[in-house]
Amino acid sequence: MVGASGSREYFVRSVLESAKEAHRWYRGVFHGSMRTPTYSRETARRIATSADPVRYGSMGLALATIEREKVPGALAELGVWRGFTSSFIRLQAPQRPLYLFDTFAGFPGSEGTDTRFQDTTVEVVRRKIGDCSNVIFRVGTFPETTHGLESEVFAFVLIDVDKYGPTSAGLEYFYPRMARGSFLFVHDYNSPESDYGVSRAVREYLKDRPENVIEIPDVFGSVVFRKV
Repeated sequence: MVGASGSREYFVRSVLESAKEAHRWYRGVFHGSMRTPTYSRETARRIATSADPVRYGSMGLALATIEREKVPGALAELGVWRGFTSSFIRLQAPQRPLYLFDTFAGFPGSEGTDTRFQDTTVEVVRRKIGDCSNVIFRVGTFPETTHGLESEVFAFVLIDVDKYGPTSAGLEYFYPRMARGSFLFVHDYNSPESDYGVSRAVREYLKDRPENVIEIPDVFGSVVFRKV
C-alpha cells in the first residue's frame, strides 16, 4: 500500500514527466518536426530561429493569407535597418514587388542625439536578402521617397520606425493605398519610447476609421489590422 508521501512522490514524478513531454513536443513544433499547411519548411525554420518568433509567425500567416485570398498589391517595409524582416518578407512572396523605405543611415536629422540604426547600407540589406529581383530600394527621408508611387496599391505593409512623426507619415501614405483585405503591421506599439509615440500615432490615425488593431505579444508589442 502506498503511503501519503509515496503518493506525493508519484504525483510529482508524473507532473515532471508530463512537463518534459510537453517541452519535447513544443521544441519539435518550432524545429520543423510538425508539418502545417501554412508554412513551408524554410519558413518554419526562419520563424523558429528568428529573434522574435511571435512577430515573424504572425507576419508569415498574414503573407500566406494574402496569397491564398489573392489580395492584390505590392509589399512594403518602412524602417528596414539591416534587412532581417525584409529577407523574411521577400521569402514569402517573391513574385510581388517589395518596396523598402529607409534612409539606410539611421534617423534623419538626429544630429548625434539618436545614433541607432546607422550601422547599415543598401549593400548590407542586399546581401541579407540575396535575390533582390522585385525588390525596390527607396533611399532617403520618408515620405519624400514615395514620389512616383501615388497610384501604387499594397497588400502587406510593415511600419517599424520607432517614433511618432514617421509612424504618422507612414499611416497617412499607406492606408489610402491598401487593398481591401490587406494587412498593416506596426512595430513598437507598446514600447515606451518617445513617450509611447508609436501607439499615439496609431490611435490618433485610426480614431475615426473602421479598423481595430489587434495587439501581438511579441518583442516591443506589434499591432496589426486588416483593411476593411
